[in-house]
Amino acid sequence: MKDVLDRLVELQKLDQQLHQLKALRGDLPNQVQMLQQDVNQAKKNLQDQKDKLQTYRKEKDMLELEIKDLESKQKKYHDQLYQVKNNREYDAVSMEIENVKETISNKETRIIELITLDEDLEKSIQSTQNEVQEIQGQLDQKENDLKKRLGQTEVEEKKLQTERSKIASDLPPRIVSMYQRIFNAKNKIAVVPVLGHGVCGGCFKNLPPQRVLEIREMKRMNLCEVCGRILVWDEEAADKKP
Repeated sequence: MKDVLDRLVELQKLDQQLHQLKALRGDLPNQVQMLQQDVNQAKKNLQDQKDKLQTYRKEKDMLELEIKDLESKQKKYHDQLYQVKNNREYDAVSMEIENVKETISNKETRIIELITLDEDLEKSIQSTQNEVQEIQGQLDQKENDLKKRLGQTEVEEKKLQTERSKIASDLPPRIVSMYQRIFNAKNKIAVVPVLGHGVCGGCFKNLPPQRVLEIREMKRMNLCEVCGRILVWDEEAADKKP
């Protein structure tokens, strides 16, 4: 068991070094991820706006063609006015002319609305394009910063990971699993020595004398009853005051 506990101490040292390397990157990975999401959303908004602009312009083109057809129809009705034989026919043709004029007027009103929408959307598209460029610039800068930091730590991190994998493979899986759970839950400190006067090196609570003797023998796994960390014996640490 002493060999297992000694290896857990080594494993923790490596894990703490790896944690420090990751800390050097700071929040950059999260910042890059968030900026990438912002860029994607801005690009989607931009495409949606461009699609809407095309829809407006297609509708405007269609309305203009319809107005031309209606104007041709209106001209034919005017020509018919000179050919009517009675008031009833005259009134019927006149009504058709009025209906066509009203329809043309409605379509022209819609065209004016579309022109206004087109102009407003053009401004919005320009604003969104500027937003995309600005966020993309921030993303490029953060990615460059992250790349530099990764380059500074990558070689050392690979070396530490190799050493960690070797130690972890020599330990029983259940022990590694228990250690990892404590390490993650207890602020990256899973294995602690007994300090002077029989105090837990993690939570600084007093340990029963009998437990201190058992820990000193390093013959079995001992966990602190208060903080749950793995307790080991270290002569130098035992001389230190808590």
